[in-house]
This record gives sequence, structure tokens and C-alpha cells, in this order.
Amino acid sequence: MILVESPGLQTTVQDLGRPGHGPLGVSASGAADPVALRVGNLLAGNPPNAAALEMTLIGGRYRFQKAAVAALTGASCAGSVESWAALDI
Repeated sequence: MILVESPGLQTTVQDLGRPGHGPLGVSASGAADPVALRVGNLLAGNPPNAAALEMTLIGGRYRFQKAAVAALTGASCAGSVESWAALDI
């Protein structure tokens, strides 16, 4: 479980969306970078479509309640953890 201490600017929970429902008026939505979502989930040991936190502009501050594996993927950013690698919490 993750405790969100500060969400950052425009942080949302995203998965791969709901493609194929356009004729019903439902947009696909989902992660802005689906490849980064899939790779992050692979690194963290999750299913490819597992939901993840998608951060825009400014990241947040999070506290993990127990041991976990996380990954920071996507566009280059200034952060205190290595990008595109599994991180044991």
C-alpha cells in the first residue's frame, strides 16, 4: 500500500485504458506513454495493464507501508531514484 503524502502536480492513476469502445462514445483514455507503463509494470513484477501513478511536471512524495518493488519510467526527469530500473523499497 502506498500513502500519498504529496501527489505533485497533475498526478493521476492510469492503466492502458479501454480501447475499442469509440463507437459507443467512450474514449480509450489510459496512460500517456503506454510503453513506459508496460515496462514499469514488468520491472515491478506487475501485470502489464496494472494501474500506476502517472506524474506530470512535478512528482510527489509517497510512503510505502511495507516492502515493495517500484519503477520510474517515461520521459527523462530530475529525480532521486534511477529511471528504467526496478527499485526495492
